[in-house]
Amino acid sequence: MNRRDFIKCGTILAGVGGACYLCGCGKKIFIKDTSEMINPLNDIRPCKIPFTHIEIQGDGDAYSCCPDFLKERKSLGNITNKSLEEIWNGKNIEDLRQRLLNGDYSLCRRDICGMYSPCSKEEIPTYYKSGAEEILISYDYECNYNCITCRDEIKINNTEEMDLYENVFLPKILKFAENVNYVNLLGSGEPFYSRHTRHLIQELINKYPDIRFKIMTNGVFMDEKNINELGIAYNIDGISVSLDCVKSETYEKIFRADNFNTVLKNIKHMAKWKKEGKIGWMVINFVIHSLNYKEMVDFAKLAQKLDVIAFFSVYRPWLSSKMCERYDEVAVFEPENEHYEEFVKILQNPVFKDKKHCHIENRLYNLVFS
Repeated sequence: MNRRDFIKCGTILAGVGGACYLCGCGKKIFIKDTSEMINPLNDIRPCKIPFTHIEIQGDGDAYSCCPDFLKERKSLGNITNKSLEEIWNGKNIEDLRQRLLNGDYSLCRRDICGMYSPCSKEEIPTYYKSGAEEILISYDYECNYNCITCRDEIKINNTEEMDLYENVFLPKILKFAENVNYVNLLGSGEPFYSRHTRHLIQELINKYPDIRFKIMTNGVFMDEKNINELGIAYNIDGISVSLDCVKSETYEKIFRADNFNTVLKNIKHMAKWKKEGKIGWMVINFVIHSLNYKEMVDFAKLAQKLDVIAFFSVYRPWLSSKMCERYDEVAVFEPENEHYEEFVKILQNPVFKDKKHCHIENRLYNLVFS
């Protein structure tokens, strides 16, 4: 795999317990805990993901995992003309499942796969045909930010998009969610800001009071007021927050907003909730590039202080940001970059060996633990 193929995977954000969601086009992916490095190239155990997960993309196409990890971007079906139940038990996904049960990964790009979740055949849920354990919502791009690493314009859903999401997607998701344990939001936009996603959350809570949410957010509206308005105070499995720095001036350059103190205040409040057991896990994310790499050590120490996980991943172009045109310039983690030696020296700091609080993207693992 060459480097240019690799960066197509996109920006990665973290979950916990080995779960990390978000790839190149705002799609969520699954990254293993860095303390348990798995090389999928030589492993033919079945992958559990197609038996447990389903993801809906912006065009309505559904996938069992990130389509960037498939050799052919072939969807399982589209929810504009099929129900999620039909898709979940359709021919396309059954073919994939049978291949994986037989150790056949010919449809998968195993060299870059970030979702591989190996298990024995006995560990495959026997009830999987009744529905997915987790549904990933990746179609709603509405967001209050235009981060420099993401997009150059703030995205507001137009009338046509809102009509599609509210009148086609929402009813089908609500029906399918009867057997779903987790709803993963959002990766593509801001769940506490998006009009549709806020409505989706409220409808899911009203219909399924015990459903759990995994939330990815920029943290601006991650306060008690919004959480109470949505009615999810007791339904948050975990929260993943984009922060990317420890200085307000750096934050303004990356996020093109001056909300650093607000977000940090909200993070501290949610960290307190985690300590009290109100939420299961919490991650603060750091996407590495030339604007912020010198703040990595202090960011890791912040995670230690708050007793949350700091997840460090490299910048990869996605969506519409012009920053992708400057990849060679901003990619300090590439050996050809003028700041690479300084970057490697930073990773030698002992703070990154704290596996409880620091998760390092697989690509950087050897730089920390060599």
